Amino acid sequence: MEQSTCSRPQSTAVTGPLADLLRSHPAGSDDPVERAIFGTTDAGTIASLVAGTAGDQLGVPVDGGIFYAASSGCVFGLHLADGRSVVLKAYQSHWELPFLRAVQRIQRAVAASRFPCPVPLAAPVAVGHGWATMESLLPDPGQRLPLEDGSLERSSSGLVRLVEAARGVDPDGLELHPYRKAEGELYPTPHNPIFDFPRTKEGAEWIDAWARLASSRLSGCSLTSVIAHLDWSARNVRLDRTGVVAVYDWDSLGLAPEAVVAGQDAATWRSTGETLDVRGPDAAEIERFIASYGDARGTPFSALEIEVARAAAVGVMAYAARCEHALEQRTPWKRERARRWLRSQAGLLLP
Repeated sequence: MEQSTCSRPQSTAVTGPLADLLRSHPAGSDDPVERAIFGTTDAGTIASLVAGTAGDQLGVPVDGGIFYAASSGCVFGLHLADGRSVVLKAYQSHWELPFLRAVQRIQRAVAASRFPCPVPLAAPVAVGHGWATMESLLPDPGQRLPLEDGSLERSSSGLVRLVEAARGVDPDGLELHPYRKAEGELYPTPHNPIFDFPRTKEGAEWIDAWARLASSRLSGCSLTSVIAHLDWSARNVRLDRTGVVAVYDWDSLGLAPEAVVAGQDAATWRSTGETLDVRGPDAAEIERFIASYGDARGTPFSALEIEVARAAAVGVMAYAARCEHALEQRTPWKRERARRWLRSQAGLLLP
């Protein structure tokens, strides 16, 4: 859960020189992600490298920065001399080129269907020790309504719309997502090195037990996979009363059976990723999302698919709980959202 590379665009107004945005980032002057990608954390050097890469790719100079954020990668909102606003995403070297190309291929196809997503502007290119992609800036409209009263149905039907828009697009390369789950492993590769699962095993045995049970219910699943957004959460998806109006973080695309997609996203759809985001969907709400997804696609899930969807929901929450536990062992940061959910809701979905 929450494996995305970067944040959503916050504004289209030029806020100042790009180097100043880098210097004001909360990670300060020693961000390990910046160092991994660019070989330095010097704001001026990174700003020059980013501006040069964008200018070379688009043939237009960069004249200011709009926003900057970093997580497992770095994202830059850039204002160009011709008046356009664009986004450059920088990735660490373990993001493989075929995966980034697959994401862009699918984004283009989905955008062509008039789905609200950024449009790739240039092929992936080497930058520093990693890779960079360019895409149009899709302004963040903000969440225009509380995540109540029909929001679940709008979110699930928007997810169906995306799956249908991507159906038939060549998925080759998507299987190379750097945070995929390796054969025989209980969890996917954590999206940030700070989540050190091997060194934080003590006290997490009960979380691992839920992850193991969910995995056992998913093992041997022979359902056909589809292309889908696997971090379909409120931090990435914007809704209004007409439905989905903007979706971000397209490097969260992946391949999974629709039942897995519906179950995993049912557990995360209302999450904003913020510290005060303390409420997770209860078991009844997850069941509603799964049923709503089936209604929106016009084919209700079978009994087997419902069991798979339930297991996927528990599995993604077990991963989030394991991240909470690992972070608590290594930092002063403490959060109980996913662990509280596992204790109270997992047994209702996987009795």
